[in-house]
Amino acid sequence: MPVVLIAGARQDPQAQRVAKAIRAAGGRAVWCDAHAFPERARIALEDGRIRIARKPVPVPRAVYVRGLHADALMPEFDADLRNRPRGLLAQMAEKRALLVSLLLLLETQGARLVNGLEANAQHGQKPYQLELLRRAGLPVPEYLATNDAAAVRRFVKRQPAAVYKPLAGGATVQRLTQADLTDERLAALALAPVLFQELVEGVSVRAYVVGGRVVAAAEIHSPELDYRRQEDAVTPTRLAPAERAAALAAARACRMQFSGVDFIRGGAGAFRVLECNPSPMFAVFEDKTGLDVANPLANLLLRGRFEDF
Repeated sequence: MPVVLIAGARQDPQAQRVAKAIRAAGGRAVWCDAHAFPERARIALEDGRIRIARKPVPVPRAVYVRGLHADALMPEFDADLRNRPRGLLAQMAEKRALLVSLLLLLETQGARLVNGLEANAQHGQKPYQLELLRRAGLPVPEYLATNDAAAVRRFVKRQPAAVYKPLAGGATVQRLTQADLTDERLAALALAPVLFQELVEGVSVRAYVVGGRVVAAAEIHSPELDYRRQEDAVTPTRLAPAERAAALAAARACRMQFSGVDFIRGGAGAFRVLECNPSPMFAVFEDKTGLDVANPLANLLLRGRFEDF
Protein backbone atom coordinates (compact mmCIF):
# COMPACT_ATOMS: atom_id res chain seq x y z
CA MET A 1 0.00 0.00 0.00
CA PRO A 2 1.63 3.30 -1.08
CA VAL A 3 2.09 5.82 1.72
CA VAL A 4 1.69 9.59 1.43
CA LEU A 5 2.65 11.93 4.25
CA ILE A 6 0.50 15.04 4.66
CA ALA A 7 2.35 17.93 6.29
CA GLY A 8 -0.27 20.44 7.37
CA ALA A 9 -3.14 21.08 9.72
CA ARG A 10 -5.40 18.07 10.18
CA GLN A 11 -8.44 20.39 10.13
CA ASP A 12 -7.41 22.06 6.85
CA PRO A 13 -10.08 21.34 4.18
CA GLN A 14 -7.52 20.90 1.40
CA ALA A 15 -5.49 18.39 3.41
CA GLN A 16 -8.64 16.54 4.47
CA ARG A 17 -9.85 16.16 0.89
CA VAL A 18 -6.48 14.91 -0.32
CA ALA A 19 -6.31 12.39 2.55
CA LYS A 20 -9.81 11.13 1.69
CA ALA A 21 -8.89 10.80 -1.99
CA ILE A 22 -5.69 8.92 -1.11
CA ARG A 23 -7.64 6.41 1.00
CA ALA A 24 -10.29 6.01 -1.70
CA ALA A 25 -7.56 5.20 -4.21
CA GLY A 26 -6.13 2.46 -2.00
CA GLY A 27 -3.30 4.42 -0.43
CA ARG A 28 -2.43 5.27 3.14
CA ALA A 29 -2.35 8.87 4.36
CA VAL A 30 -0.05 9.56 7.32
CA TRP A 31 -0.47 12.89 9.09
CA CYS A 32 2.25 15.23 10.23
CA ASP A 33 -0.01 17.74 11.97
CA ALA A 34 2.10 20.88 11.72
CA HIS A 35 -0.63 22.94 13.35
CA ALA A 36 -0.74 20.79 16.49
CA PHE A 37 3.06 20.52 16.74
CA PRO A 38 4.72 21.03 19.19
CA GLU A 39 1.96 21.65 21.73
CA ARG A 40 -0.23 18.63 20.97
CA ALA A 41 1.69 16.49 18.48
CA ARG A 42 4.88 14.49 19.07
CA ILE A 43 7.61 14.21 16.45
CA ALA A 44 11.04 12.67 16.95
CA LEU A 45 14.01 12.47 14.57
CA GLU A 46 16.60 10.01 15.88
CA ASP A 47 19.61 8.83 13.87
CA GLY A 48 17.75 9.20 10.59
CA ARG A 49 14.56 7.58 11.85
CA ILE A 50 11.27 9.42 12.12
CA ARG A 51 8.53 8.90 14.67
CA ILE A 52 5.21 10.74 14.67
CA ALA A 53 2.87 10.19 17.62
CA ARG A 54 5.57 7.79 18.87
CA LYS A 55 5.07 5.51 15.85
CA PRO A 56 7.73 4.81 13.19
CA VAL A 57 6.98 6.50 9.87
CA PRO A 58 7.86 4.55 6.73
CA VAL A 59 9.46 6.47 3.91
CA PRO A 60 6.46 7.74 1.93
CA ARG A 61 6.21 7.79 -1.81
CA ALA A 62 5.43 11.51 -1.62
CA VAL A 63 4.71 14.31 0.83
CA TYR A 64 1.92 16.83 0.34
CA VAL A 65 3.42 19.98 1.88
CA ARG A 66 0.29 21.91 2.66
CA GLY A 67 1.83 24.19 5.30
CA LEU A 68 4.21 24.29 8.27
CA HIS A 69 2.26 26.77 10.43
CA ALA A 70 5.47 28.36 11.68
CA ASP A 71 4.76 32.02 10.90
CA ALA A 72 4.63 34.23 14.01
CA LEU A 73 2.42 36.71 12.13
CA MET A 74 -0.47 34.26 11.76
CA PRO A 75 -3.60 35.65 13.50
CA GLU A 76 -3.73 32.73 15.94
CA PHE A 77 -0.47 33.95 17.48
CA ASP A 78 -1.61 37.57 18.05
CA ALA A 79 -1.71 37.28 21.85
CA ASP A 80 1.71 35.63 22.05
CA LEU A 81 3.16 38.20 19.68
CA ARG A 82 2.01 40.98 21.99
CA ASN A 83 2.94 39.32 25.27
CA ARG A 84 6.13 37.40 24.51
CA PRO A 85 7.43 38.36 21.05
CA ARG A 86 10.99 37.07 21.49
CA GLY A 87 9.78 33.79 22.93
CA LEU A 88 7.30 33.31 20.09
CA LEU A 89 9.90 34.06 17.41
CA ALA A 90 12.31 31.59 19.00
CA GLN A 91 9.54 28.99 19.25
CA MET A 92 8.62 29.38 15.58
CA ALA A 93 12.28 29.12 14.54
CA GLU A 94 12.70 25.85 16.45
CA LYS A 95 9.41 24.47 15.17
CA ARG A 96 10.31 25.27 11.60
CA ALA A 97 13.83 23.84 12.01
CA LEU A 98 12.49 20.41 12.97
CA LEU A 99 9.74 20.30 10.35
CA VAL A 100 12.06 21.43 7.55
CA SER A 101 14.66 18.90 8.69
CA LEU A 102 12.01 16.17 8.59
CA LEU A 103 11.04 17.08 5.02
CA LEU A 104 14.63 17.34 3.81
CA LEU A 105 15.44 14.00 5.45
CA LEU A 106 12.51 12.32 3.69
CA GLU A 107 13.62 13.87 0.41
CA THR A 108 17.11 12.36 0.81
CA GLN A 109 15.40 9.01 1.41
CA GLY A 110 13.57 9.19 -1.92
CA ALA A 111 10.24 10.84 -1.07
CA ARG A 112 9.01 13.51 -3.48
CA LEU A 113 7.82 16.77 -1.95
CA VAL A 114 4.76 18.44 -3.47
CA ASN A 115 5.95 21.05 -3.45
CA GLY A 116 9.60 21.25 -2.48
CA LEU A 117 10.82 23.78 0.05
CA GLU A 118 12.43 26.01 -2.58
CA ALA A 119 9.20 26.18 -4.56
CA ASN A 120 7.13 26.78 -1.42
CA ALA A 121 9.41 29.64 -0.42
CA GLN A 122 8.35 31.54 -3.54
CA HIS A 123 5.10 32.45 -1.80
CA GLY A 124 7.17 34.95 0.16
CA GLN A 125 9.56 35.86 -2.67
CA LYS A 126 7.30 37.51 -5.21
CA PRO A 127 9.95 39.49 -7.16
CA TYR A 128 12.03 36.34 -7.61
CA GLN A 129 9.04 34.40 -8.88
CA LEU A 130 8.04 37.17 -11.27
CA GLU A 131 11.53 37.08 -12.70
CA LEU A 132 11.36 33.31 -13.13
CA LEU A 133 8.13 33.77 -15.07
CA ARG A 134 9.49 36.66 -17.14
CA ARG A 135 12.64 34.74 -18.05
CA ALA A 136 10.47 31.82 -19.17
CA GLY A 137 8.97 34.14 -21.78
CA LEU A 138 5.61 34.51 -20.05
CA PRO A 139 3.66 37.78 -20.15
CA VAL A 140 3.88 39.26 -16.66
CA PRO A 141 3.06 42.77 -15.43
CA GLU A 142 5.94 45.23 -15.36
CA TYR A 143 7.12 45.39 -11.75
CA LEU A 144 9.37 47.20 -9.30
CA ALA A 145 10.39 45.98 -5.84
CA THR A 146 12.07 48.75 -3.88
CA ASN A 147 12.41 51.01 -0.86
CA ASP A 148 13.59 53.89 -3.08
CA ALA A 149 11.03 56.69 -3.47
CA ALA A 150 12.78 58.05 -6.57
CA ALA A 151 12.54 54.65 -8.26
CA VAL A 152 8.81 54.56 -7.49
CA ARG A 153 8.27 57.96 -9.10
CA ARG A 154 10.21 56.87 -12.20
CA PHE A 155 8.14 53.69 -12.39
CA VAL A 156 4.86 55.63 -12.18
CA LYS A 157 5.94 57.84 -15.08
CA ARG A 158 6.16 54.68 -17.21
CA GLN A 159 3.12 53.03 -15.63
CA PRO A 160 0.70 55.70 -14.37
CA ALA A 161 -1.89 52.99 -13.68
CA ALA A 162 -0.22 50.85 -11.01
CA VAL A 163 -0.89 48.77 -7.91
CA TYR A 164 1.18 47.83 -4.88
CA LYS A 165 1.36 44.91 -2.45
CA PRO A 166 3.75 43.27 0.04
CA LEU A 167 6.70 41.35 -1.36
CA ALA A 168 5.99 38.47 1.01
CA GLY A 169 2.21 38.42 0.67
CA GLY A 170 -0.34 38.59 3.43
CA ALA A 171 -2.20 41.75 2.42
CA THR A 172 -4.49 42.59 -0.48
CA VAL A 173 -3.54 44.49 -3.61
CA GLN A 174 -4.09 48.26 -3.51
CA ARG A 175 -4.40 50.73 -6.37
CA LEU A 176 -1.60 53.33 -6.34
CA THR A 177 -3.01 56.85 -6.07
CA GLN A 178 -1.51 60.35 -6.03
CA ALA A 179 -1.91 60.35 -2.26
CA ASP A 180 0.53 57.42 -2.13
CA LEU A 181 3.17 59.45 -3.98
CA THR A 182 3.59 62.23 -1.44
CA ASP A 183 6.94 62.55 0.34
CA GLU A 184 5.30 61.64 3.63
CA ARG A 185 3.68 58.51 2.26
CA LEU A 186 6.77 57.32 0.36
CA ALA A 187 8.85 57.83 3.50
CA ALA A 188 7.19 54.65 4.79
CA LEU A 189 9.45 52.75 2.38
CA ALA A 190 12.18 53.26 4.96
CA LEU A 191 10.35 50.72 7.11
CA ALA A 192 9.93 48.05 4.43
CA PRO A 193 10.23 47.64 0.66
CA VAL A 194 7.08 47.28 -1.42
CA LEU A 195 6.20 45.56 -4.70
CA PHE A 196 4.74 47.88 -7.35
CA GLN A 197 3.16 46.51 -10.51
CA GLU A 198 1.53 47.67 -13.66
CA LEU A 199 -2.25 47.57 -13.27
CA VAL A 200 -3.72 44.82 -15.43
CA GLU A 201 -7.48 44.99 -15.88
CA GLY A 202 -9.70 42.14 -16.99
CA VAL A 203 -11.13 38.91 -15.60
CA SER A 204 -9.25 36.93 -12.95
CA VAL A 205 -8.63 33.26 -13.78
CA ARG A 206 -7.11 30.51 -11.70
CA ALA A 207 -5.82 27.34 -13.35
CA TYR A 208 -4.78 24.32 -11.27
CA VAL A 209 -1.79 22.44 -12.64
CA VAL A 210 -1.07 18.93 -11.33
CA GLY A 211 1.86 16.93 -12.62
CA GLY A 212 2.11 18.80 -15.91
CA ARG A 213 -1.63 18.88 -16.62
CA VAL A 214 -4.26 21.56 -16.19
CA VAL A 215 -6.95 19.75 -14.22
CA ALA A 216 -9.33 22.64 -13.51
CA ALA A 217 -9.77 26.32 -14.34
CA ALA A 218 -12.32 28.97 -13.47
CA GLU A 219 -13.01 32.66 -13.81
CA ILE A 220 -13.32 34.58 -10.53
CA HIS A 221 -15.68 37.53 -10.74
CA SER A 222 -15.41 40.41 -8.30
CA PRO A 223 -16.10 44.15 -8.26
CA GLU A 224 -12.90 44.60 -6.24
CA LEU A 225 -9.37 45.02 -7.54
CA ASP A 226 -8.37 42.05 -5.36
CA TYR A 227 -11.08 39.37 -5.50
CA ARG A 228 -10.16 38.17 -2.01
CA ARG A 229 -12.06 41.19 -0.65
CA GLN A 230 -15.30 40.23 -2.41
CA GLU A 231 -15.78 37.14 -4.53
CA ASP A 232 -19.13 37.28 -6.33
CA ALA A 233 -18.91 34.18 -8.52
CA VAL A 234 -16.53 31.42 -9.55
CA THR A 235 -17.40 29.82 -12.88
CA PRO A 236 -15.64 27.00 -14.76
CA THR A 237 -13.88 28.15 -17.89
CA ARG A 238 -12.19 26.59 -20.89
CA LEU A 239 -8.64 27.81 -21.34
CA ALA A 240 -7.49 28.96 -24.75
CA PRO A 241 -4.49 27.00 -26.07
CA ALA A 242 -2.13 29.88 -25.30
CA GLU A 243 -3.51 30.18 -21.75
CA ARG A 244 -3.14 26.47 -21.13
CA ALA A 245 0.42 26.49 -22.45
CA ALA A 246 1.25 29.49 -20.26
CA ALA A 247 -0.16 27.84 -17.13
CA LEU A 248 1.94 24.73 -17.73
CA ALA A 249 5.03 26.78 -18.53
CA ALA A 250 4.53 28.88 -15.40
CA ALA A 251 4.32 25.87 -13.09
CA ARG A 252 7.38 24.38 -14.78
CA ALA A 253 9.38 27.61 -14.53
CA CYS A 254 8.61 27.76 -10.81
CA ARG A 255 9.39 24.03 -10.37
CA MET A 256 5.96 23.24 -8.96
CA GLN A 257 4.37 19.82 -9.33
CA PHE A 258 1.12 21.35 -8.06
CA SER A 259 0.18 24.98 -8.49
CA GLY A 260 -2.66 27.44 -8.68
CA VAL A 261 -1.64 29.70 -11.55
CA ASP A 262 -3.33 33.10 -11.46
CA PHE A 263 -3.67 35.31 -14.49
CA ILE A 264 -5.79 38.13 -15.86
CA ARG A 265 -7.70 37.82 -19.11
CA GLY A 266 -7.80 41.00 -21.13
CA GLY A 267 -9.41 41.57 -24.49
CA ALA A 268 -8.67 39.92 -27.84
CA GLY A 269 -7.07 36.85 -26.29
CA ALA A 270 -4.50 38.81 -24.30
CA PHE A 271 -3.58 37.79 -20.76
CA ARG A 272 -0.93 38.39 -18.09
CA VAL A 273 0.37 35.79 -15.65
CA LEU A 274 0.36 37.11 -12.07
CA GLU A 275 1.76 34.31 -9.92
CA CYS A 276 2.07 30.60 -9.17
CA ASN A 277 0.78 29.58 -5.76
CA PRO A 278 2.80 26.63 -4.38
CA SER A 279 0.11 25.49 -1.92
CA PRO A 280 -3.19 26.79 -3.25
CA MET A 281 -6.53 26.43 -1.53
CA PHE A 282 -9.04 24.52 -3.62
CA ALA A 283 -11.83 23.20 -1.36
CA VAL A 284 -14.10 26.22 -1.82
CA PHE A 285 -13.16 26.30 -5.52
CA GLU A 286 -14.35 22.69 -5.88
CA ASP A 287 -17.58 23.45 -4.00
CA LYS A 288 -18.41 26.45 -6.18
CA THR A 289 -17.50 24.94 -9.55
CA GLY A 290 -18.00 21.19 -9.22
CA LEU A 291 -14.48 20.72 -10.61
CA ASP A 292 -12.06 18.22 -9.10
CA VAL A 293 -8.58 19.09 -7.84
CA ALA A 294 -8.20 16.73 -4.87
CA ASN A 295 -8.37 13.47 -6.82
CA PRO A 296 -5.80 14.40 -9.50
CA LEU A 297 -3.50 15.64 -6.73
CA ALA A 298 -3.95 12.43 -4.73
CA ASN A 299 -3.25 10.40 -7.87
CA LEU A 300 -0.02 12.32 -8.44
CA LEU A 301 1.09 11.71 -4.86
CA LEU A 302 0.28 8.00 -5.09
CA ARG A 303 1.42 7.18 -8.62
CA GLY A 304 4.50 9.38 -8.71
CA ARG A 305 4.21 10.62 -12.30
CA PHE A 306 6.08 13.82 -11.56
CA GLU A 307 7.30 16.52 -13.88
CA ASP A 308 11.04 16.30 -14.56
CA PHE A 309 12.39 19.79 -13.96
